[in-house]
Amino acid sequence: MIGKFSARYGAVLQEMLAETAGSIIMKTDVNGFIEDASPGLEGLGLSLAEMLFKPHLADLTSANHSETLRRFHADVLNGDNVQRQIEFPVATTPENTSWYSLSLRPAPSRPNGSDGALGLLRSIDGRRSLEQELATAATTDLATGLANARAFRAFLAQIIAREGQGAVAVFEVDRLATLKLRFGHSTSDDVLWAFARFLGNMLEPDDILARLDGDRFAVLMSNADAESALGKAKVIIATFTGISRDAQRPDIRLSASAGIASVAGSLETVLIHAERALVVARALGGGRAELRDAMPASRFRKTGS
Repeated sequence: MIGKFSARYGAVLQEMLAETAGSIIMKTDVNGFIEDASPGLEGLGLSLAEMLFKPHLADLTSANHSETLRRFHADVLNGDNVQRQIEFPVATTPENTSWYSLSLRPAPSRPNGSDGALGLLRSIDGRRSLEQELATAATTDLATGLANARAFRAFLAQIIAREGQGAVAVFEVDRLATLKLRFGHSTSDDVLWAFARFLGNMLEPDDILARLDGDRFAVLMSNADAESALGKAKVIIATFTGISRDAQRPDIRLSASAGIASVAGSLETVLIHAERALVVARALGGGRAELRDAMPASRFRKTGS
């Protein structure tokens, strides 16, 4: 056995070791202070042999998580915690933080009462990194690197749930289908990628840019009302047209259109209003922005470029 771990703990340790391998084994007293641990604990900056006072479990993590770790230990000893496992960050060096999972079980009681807890501490950085990669992939458009429609809808839903203000603009490069037929998919893909970069450079830092699907891009301007969003869209469209006019390819002259809607009503209402405004902008010849407020269709306002 390790250090002061006696045979009394064998059955519990065997059960816990079956759950994982390569963990740090530790023993705490009833108050959560670490009485003994396997050598791996030294890798976390805690050397029990060199410390004048026993460290507490809460010393493993940051101040933001320490109280949660204290409650977790107390709940395990009281039998109040069904899960008996917690995840928290550990500062492995002053510059680096890793995530660990701690499993705790009450140690077999002595005749005079509880004897603290036995724990297994293991790194879960690899798993959390994979989870983050999967989450990022699920909300990112692979072609442009922007947020995708799923992420944009989630952002917009949060603004609406908080009864926030703002406006949504949906942009589209005019007549991109014709360009695709004439020059091929590769050229149209290059145009989409360049337009995404252009939009990103034209927007404010707080604006959220995403690719909805196909040729459409959406912008959530949480700090702008519909009228100011319309003005920003007009500047973006005029600048894009000017850049295309000055480009080296006289055979490719591009423009863009946009539909604007206030953030008001439901998620679907906001997006439908913005997309319908975009349809009107394109129907009027493109190269322009149109605004549709959250109002009946009879009050649709054509604003022009």
